[in-house]
Amino acid sequence: MPHIDICAERLPLTLAQPFTIARGTKETVENVVVRLSADGITGYGEAAPNTRYNEDSERVSAFTKSLSNDFFDNISTAQALANKLSARRPQVQSAMAAVEMAWLDWWGQKQDSPLWQLWKAPSNTTPPTSYTIGLDTLEVMQEKVRAASDYPILKVKLGTDKDRDIIRAIREITDKPIRVDANEGWTTLGEAKGQISFLADQNIEIVEQPMPVAMKEEMQQLKQWSRLPLFADESFKGDEDLVEIGQSFDGINIKLAKIGSLVKAKRVIEHAQKQNLEVMIGCMIESSLGIAAGALLATQADYVDLDGNLLIKDDPFAGVSLNKDKRVVLSNEPGLGIHAK
Repeated sequence: MPHIDICAERLPLTLAQPFTIARGTKETVENVVVRLSADGITGYGEAAPNTRYNEDSERVSAFTKSLSNDFFDNISTAQALANKLSARRPQVQSAMAAVEMAWLDWWGQKQDSPLWQLWKAPSNTTPPTSYTIGLDTLEVMQEKVRAASDYPILKVKLGTDKDRDIIRAIREITDKPIRVDANEGWTTLGEAKGQISFLADQNIEIVEQPMPVAMKEEMQQLKQWSRLPLFADESFKGDEDLVEIGQSFDGINIKLAKIGSLVKAKRVIEHAQKQNLEVMIGCMIESSLGIAAGALLATQADYVDLDGNLLIKDDPFAGVSLNKDKRVVLSNEPGLGIHAK
C-alpha cells in the first residue's frame, strides 16, 4: 500500500434552529473532518463527537494526531484497519469512525467504484428517513412540523413534563406516523408506562430510549408490558450483548459516532437481524459527509433517521441526496461520492 498522509481540521456546524432534547439545547456543534491522501486521491471522513459519550473535538483531534506517519502503511483491507484502530487506547469512537470512513472513501476512489457497490449493498437507496422535531414551545413545534410537510415520517423529541401536550399539538395538524425519542427522559417505570399508554393510541411507530441506561431491570419489565416497539439508543453503543439487549428492547439504533466503525456496524446489523432485533441507523448533527457513511449502512436497515445534515445551515459537503419519498440516495461516484462545496 502507498504511504498515506493524514490530517484533521475542526468543522463547526451551525443549526438552522436551536436543537433541544431532554438533556439540553445546541445551537452549534464542532465536528472534525479527517483527510487521508495518497496517490493523488483524498478520502474524507467526519467525526461527530458527543459529550454524552465523553467525546469532543479536542479528543478527536488528539486521537488523529496520535496516529504515526506509518500507521496505514500495511493496511490493505477495511477489516485490518478496524482491528488496528480498535486496539488503540484510549479509544475515541467518533474519531475511529472518521478515520475508517476516510480510508474507505480513499479506497473506493482508488478502485474507481462507489462504496455501496464494493460493499455489495442491496441498492444505493435507503428506507425513508424520519425528520426530527426538537423540543420547543408547542407553537414553534407545530411550525416545525408544518415546515417538514414533505417528510412522510416525523421523529419527535420527548422526555419532558409536557410530552402529552406536545403530541396532542402535533396531532392537531398532522396524522402522519411519528417516532418518539425520550432520550432517557422518563425516570420511573410508572412514568414510562403512563406515557406509552398514551402514545399507543396516537399512531406512534416506535419509542426510543424511554428510560435511563442504568434502569436495566425496569426496561425489561417495560418491554414485557409495552404495546409499542422499544429501541435502544443510549443503551446500545456497540459492544453490548445483543441477547441481553433483546430482553429490554425490540431494536437498536446504530450511530457511527457511538460504535466507531462501519465494518463493526455492518457485522452488528447482521447479528441483530439473526436475533430478531430491528435496526435503525441514526446520526448526530453531521454534514452530508457523515450522513453518506450512515446511509451506506442504512441500505440494510429497517428504520432510518439520517437527517443531521438537514438540520444545519450551509452544509459544507454535497453528493448525497433525498428522492421524492425522502429516501437517502448514495452517489454513483467512486468512494462515498462526497465532495466539498
